[in-house]
Amino acid sequence: MRACICFIFVLACLGRWKTEDESYQENLPAKERVFVASKIYSLLQSGFFCAKIATSQELDQPYKNYLRKVLDTDDRRKFDLATIEFVAQLHSGHTFFWDTWLNESNGRPIGFYALPFDGKWAIQSSALEDLKPGDVISKIDDTAIEPFFLQRQRYISASSRAAQRRNLFLLPYLFPERFTLTLDDGKQIAVDRLKVSKPPQKVEGRWLNPDRIAYVRIPSFLDPMFEGFALNYVRQFRHAGVLIVDVRNNSGGIPPKQLIRAVMDRPYRGWLQITRSADPTCTQNRPEIGQEPSADSQDVPTLTRLAQSNKPIAPSQNAFHGRLILLVDGGCVSACEDFVEPSKDSGRAIIVGDTTQGSAGVPLFYDFHNGMTLRIADKRSYLPDGSEFEGVGIKPDVEVHTTIDDLKNGRDPVLEKALEIANKP
Repeated sequence: MRACICFIFVLACLGRWKTEDESYQENLPAKERVFVASKIYSLLQSGFFCAKIATSQELDQPYKNYLRKVLDTDDRRKFDLATIEFVAQLHSGHTFFWDTWLNESNGRPIGFYALPFDGKWAIQSSALEDLKPGDVISKIDDTAIEPFFLQRQRYISASSRAAQRRNLFLLPYLFPERFTLTLDDGKQIAVDRLKVSKPPQKVEGRWLNPDRIAYVRIPSFLDPMFEGFALNYVRQFRHAGVLIVDVRNNSGGIPPKQLIRAVMDRPYRGWLQITRSADPTCTQNRPEIGQEPSADSQDVPTLTRLAQSNKPIAPSQNAFHGRLILLVDGGCVSACEDFVEPSKDSGRAIIVGDTTQGSAGVPLFYDFHNGMTLRIADKRSYLPDGSEFEGVGIKPDVEVHTTIDDLKNGRDPVLEKALEIANKP
């Protein structure tokens, strides 16, 4: 299943692995609940980037509401969901709460991945025999699909509403262990997550046109081996006239610095960033806590507000020198966007597909040593020219949208467009 490891990415591996002697409590005593809640409140005030929070008072009422919930019950799942909801109000894709216990108790894969297409939720990929790409979901159990999303939206940490929608089916704990999908044609499919296995991910490479056009697909940068395999393919195809690198639905992970150098044959720049400490008073056009995130923010900074200069990085003499085409979409996030950004800024590649998700950076990390962790985005990234990136993403040079009919018919219009471009002189 191609898409689904993205966001959830990465989350499971961010939590601390449990040792053989360690067990997690299903019922949390009040003192532990209060400690975790108050520590999160303190860390967010001191670490979270100021474009979202300028004063501690903005967090006070949401925190009071959150604290009331966690004091009402010792149930760990309810505590986790209340905490996830509290942190998700910050609308940051790189600020989130994770509990390994929740993943172990309710993290079995769903078995498919669905996305909204022109107002309909359609299957993009599936490991279930009776569920095919292009099938349109009408209901989950007795709830229509759109209300189902809206009921769970508050638990999805993301930098835009579009990203929240894209990440819904990447969060298994928002779904029952067993549920029934009703498709728009009335067909019903029973989903038993206890019987679903997670298919392995791998980097793929092949010639699309021998000795002329090569193709490499990289599903994630979570495991360093993925970058290593991709590098091997770049070297294998070093004499190709055109290299197509497909990073659609790439989960992010570890910034692929070696791979960037392997394909950049010209000087390139990285992100511009502001940190809370560099500009503690920045409050312009920031959304209030709990306010709906915007996908078309107009908060474009001037360069004088940026905390660092951005000198070009010299290319490697051994870099790939053929034409480069990158395939992207809204599932390209974090380290995937680290990979795409230098090509966008320098014009190294022709970027084809949909706009990327718009969330990158290496967040601060706090381990509660009970299976719970908190990640906090302590800086805000901008494109090298100073334009907005967070919640906006990187726009392709050639925009191509996949349709439900494309999915049903097994067509890949993004790759088809890339091949059309590659075959032009």
